[in-house]
Amino acid sequence: MAITVRIGNTADNSKIQDLITKVTMPGLAQMCFQRVPDFFVGAKVIGDEFILSVADDSERPDVLAGLTVISGRELFISGKKRRVYYSGDTRVDPHYRRRGIASALFVEQKKHRSTEDLLQGIVLKENTAPLDAAANTADGVLFKYWISHTIETSFMFVRQRKTQLPAGVSIRQATAADVPAMQTFFDAEAPRRNGYPVYDLQKLMAGDPYYAGLSIGDYALALRNGQIIGMLAGWDQKAYKQTRIVGFKPIVKLLRPFYNLYVGLTGGFKLPPVGGALNYLTLYNILIANDDHTVFRGLIDWVMSHQGQKYDAVATALTHGDPLEDVPRSYKRQKLFSSNFWLSYGEDPRPGIDQRPLYVELGRL
Repeated sequence: MAITVRIGNTADNSKIQDLITKVTMPGLAQMCFQRVPDFFVGAKVIGDEFILSVADDSERPDVLAGLTVISGRELFISGKKRRVYYSGDTRVDPHYRRRGIASALFVEQKKHRSTEDLLQGIVLKENTAPLDAAANTADGVLFKYWISHTIETSFMFVRQRKTQLPAGVSIRQATAADVPAMQTFFDAEAPRRNGYPVYDLQKLMAGDPYYAGLSIGDYALALRNGQIIGMLAGWDQKAYKQTRIVGFKPIVKLLRPFYNLYVGLTGGFKLPPVGGALNYLTLYNILIANDDHTVFRGLIDWVMSHQGQKYDAVATALTHGDPLEDVPRSYKRQKLFSSNFWLSYGEDPRPGIDQRPLYVELGRL
């Protein structure tokens, strides 16, 4: 067996899909985070540029032993625009585990980064063993990382809810005529959080691949006296990004029809058959003036009562310490904890990052 690492390209798509299907999350329902049918559509959503490194096995040319992607995008850091590189989608075929492949992939990525670059990533809460394995090579420490925030992802179960808003506040669907006012609101509000992606709504209107599957009509606006005081969108990404069921424990397979009947009445994720995908809508581009809980809750309720009626849940992610973190907790939900980390091939980047709350754009992970 001879493993070589190279830069991946679109010709690798079928082998990438095969590799991703092999990497599953164990449990009563075994799940896989897929990127069907075209991995590269989803990659262009994560960043406006990316480097894909893949590992080949000379004895098995029809498979990939592993891959990793580092994507570049503009974020607000300490109130200013800065290019930040997101390290995500690192996958190693279970057949090749513990053979140093993750390290080899990051060695290749290092060729395309400088010691001044700021990198960011996310791991399931405090599960840093894969990072440690990738960072430590025979030649020494390849990179350093620092855990910074706990992320609480909420899958809020869709129910028809009456929207309660402060006096004088209304919510409606956005239209193309709202784009200038939405951009002005964005430019004022987004820099209040670290890690907020820099968005150009004119690019959304033009169909830029960074916004694949999203339209201006997916936005809900909260207004007072005709002025925007809150906005968010519901982003359906199932056309290129799926959480798919690949297996069940025998008892779950037996009870699945009864469980689905129960959650159909009380709210929750219905379990699709093997091969089916979980049905949720991702909340996106969340901006709330003055971090008003009532406005945020009103926007969530509005989405649930309109666009959300086709889904089992709407999903959002907030870091601990964010002023809005308690709002999703008021809903019946399923939660998942993970950790944000900063990564560098050079010095500790944290002195250049102030104490603003960290924003997590769930649809770009």
